[in-house]
Amino acid sequence: MRVIIVGCGRVGSGLANALSAERHEVVIIDRSPLSFGRLSRDFSGRMLMGVGFDREILQKADIEGADALAATTDSDNIVVAVTAKETFKVPHVVARIYDPQAAEIYRREGIPTVTPTLMAANSMKTMISHPRLAKLATCGSGEVEFITIQVPKGLAGRTVQDLIIPGESLVSALVRRGQASIPSADTRLEAEDELHVAVAAKALPKFDKLLAY
Repeated sequence: MRVIIVGCGRVGSGLANALSAERHEVVIIDRSPLSFGRLSRDFSGRMLMGVGFDREILQKADIEGADALAATTDSDNIVVAVTAKETFKVPHVVARIYDPQAAEIYRREGIPTVTPTLMAANSMKTMISHPRLAKLATCGSGEVEFITIQVPKGLAGRTVQDLIIPGESLVSALVRRGQASIPSADTRLEAEDELHVAVAAKALPKFDKLLAY
């Protein structure tokens, strides 16, 4: 896959290193040559110095043949993402957007976005409001959260079905004595089992109550 990354900060460089390690063809753009020092010694892609929304720079990065573009800068991501999607018809475009309201607008326009401020706020809210629920990740704009829990003694002997709220929670994996499996609804729980659960954010209080047996 041919990927263009605009911005070689901590996010962009980490993404570039990961994609390069998987043998994808990567071009990374940044206005500061010093930023390329964040790339690993094993990075095999190309480095271009310039502004990511400059069409000439994007053409030097061979954007016409790119499979994907990730805009990871602190400020220019909207312009870069729109240019890549609408002008150069890049099939897959994703942008880091700090303003949640702007992020929602661009998601509606078909540009997937990552919103660090919203993710951080939602993570902290979960930690404060539901300390028994350890958050793994957030999906979308925070509508669904992936959490991990350790089964309390009070739930030992009950089944996975007891933690399923139709349309609001789903147990996706169970780790028991270091071995992971995908449980069925009638799998019986043991104390200290580790469960990985997808929960609708609005249902977190309801799910938390299920653990209070």
